[in-house]
Amino acid sequence: MSGPSDNSESKREVALLSWIQQFAPYGVLTLDKSFQVQSWNHWMEVHSAMRFENIAGKSIFALFPTLQDRKLVAPFERALNGETSVLSTALHRYLLPLPSPIRRSGAAQMLQTAQIAPLLLGSVVCGIVVVIEDVTQRESQAEALRRQHRRDKILSWALTHLWKSDEPRKIIRQLFFKIAEHLDFDTFLLYLRDIETGTLALYTAGGIPPELAKEFADYPLLASVAQSREMVVIDSIQARQQPEYAPLKKAGASAAIAIPLFANERPLGLLCFASWSRESIATEESDLLTTIAQYLATAVDRENTNRQLQRAREELQSHAQLLEKKVEERTARLQETISELETFSYTLAHDLKAPLRGMIGYCQILLEDFGGILPPEAHNIVERLARTPRRMEALIKDLLQFSDISRQEIVLSRVEIEPVIDDILALRAPGVRQATTIRTPLQPVRAHLTLLQQVLANLVDNAIKFVHPKTQAKITIFTEVVSHSSPSTRSQPLLFNSTETAPPGSSDSPLEITPKGVRIWVVDEGIGIPIEAHQKIFGIFERGAFAERYEGTGMGLAIVARATQRMGGTCGVESKPGHGSRFWIELPAA
Repeated sequence: MSGPSDNSESKREVALLSWIQQFAPYGVLTLDKSFQVQSWNHWMEVHSAMRFENIAGKSIFALFPTLQDRKLVAPFERALNGETSVLSTALHRYLLPLPSPIRRSGAAQMLQTAQIAPLLLGSVVCGIVVVIEDVTQRESQAEALRRQHRRDKILSWALTHLWKSDEPRKIIRQLFFKIAEHLDFDTFLLYLRDIETGTLALYTAGGIPPELAKEFADYPLLASVAQSREMVVIDSIQARQQPEYAPLKKAGASAAIAIPLFANERPLGLLCFASWSRESIATEESDLLTTIAQYLATAVDRENTNRQLQRAREELQSHAQLLEKKVEERTARLQETISELETFSYTLAHDLKAPLRGMIGYCQILLEDFGGILPPEAHNIVERLARTPRRMEALIKDLLQFSDISRQEIVLSRVEIEPVIDDILALRAPGVRQATTIRTPLQPVRAHLTLLQQVLANLVDNAIKFVHPKTQAKITIFTEVVSHSSPSTRSQPLLFNSTETAPPGSSDSPLEITPKGVRIWVVDEGIGIPIEAHQKIFGIFERGAFAERYEGTGMGLAIVARATQRMGGTCGVESKPGHGSRFWIELPAA
């Protein structure tokens, strides 16, 4: 007799079989030793669309004839011999051809793993039990991850190689072959625009028959796509009858994609891929190609920019060399001209001195030998005639002096002003020393001793000369320290600016901006100068409004301005008619 425990175990077995039949999330079916269906759970009814009562007692190989075609009879036979077989998706994809539960899985049949095992009654094989698990979603997700991994890998490879290379054009073919292999494309074409002309031309291609290469070199259809910014996908090419698709049809293409290349709003070219085996191109493929095309456009634009920069640098260098050569040539011509002018000025000065001295001598003979018989009017004319060559001789002397100042080498050093003033006054008339007031101390300056003597001598001579008739000149000389340099009264340079050199062993540059300077004043109580003439009087041959009454060549203040400029200083005047003049020169403090 069976006890209560036997009844409980029997109930549990019945409950388990009922759950497997009604609720199991996988397919379970049993076969007898003749491979006829003995059981068929609810999962199998749902996924096969076949009810158990309609297939009970029928052979599994009659229900699914493809099992024999796919050579899957052996696992069932081994099960009758007591062996268990496990079928995976890697080798067989599926056991029974059931419809895929996921429409976009990429497969028409459900992906399955299956276990085919003997059905035992005690130790005796009485049939076969088959367990089928739907792994379509899992495998689809795994495949999507694998595709994403391959996509990321190729994007990373493309980005790394395109940006690592200074000349990405050289790796384009290698890149495109890798893309074509990954996405199963048979043909690629790359069109690029010339940097200078903007002309679109086929740069490289693969998978194009040689006899069709000329047709793709100038293909209006792709050229029109390159003008736009929109990607174009062409499916079912072989079914299209329009003449513009003829070259693609001849090449055997069944689907193609063309992507314009743009970077920084600049059209750079066109990238095209084509397949011979597929009628369409998936969206994820076009997205991947669009990303790669953007990488390529950015890399090509960078290369174009670098080429243009290199070309600009070469042109700039060439222009700089040409400019330097022209400057050297013009400097040489200028130096030659200056040398010729100097030679001419000296020659002219010396040649003019002889006839001038002759004129002076003849005038003196006339006055000495025939002065008693000359009428008073004629006597005055001869005297005036004698003064004219003397004035011209003085003018020539001043011009040569001005020329010497412009040519001589200037070396600046510390100069004490008081000894210079003493030397100048010592060479003037005795009354000049008594008429001159010197406010000591006089600050030392950095200057050229000879030029400074000449400048101060000219200013003192002007103060002595330009006074009212029968009036004794009164001169005051003093210095003051200024915190910043002042512009010259005459703003325009006299001839040209020059860079002076410091004496050996000196760390100071003569034109170096110093924190302070020294202004030397020479003040007189003479006739004064109108304000509108302040700038003019420092020019060559320029004289003040009242200067016609006084002898002079108009070179004294020009020499002052030029000499001060050569020493790196400035000069100027403060004056008005009837109130004297305050001339100043400003030089770096010692």
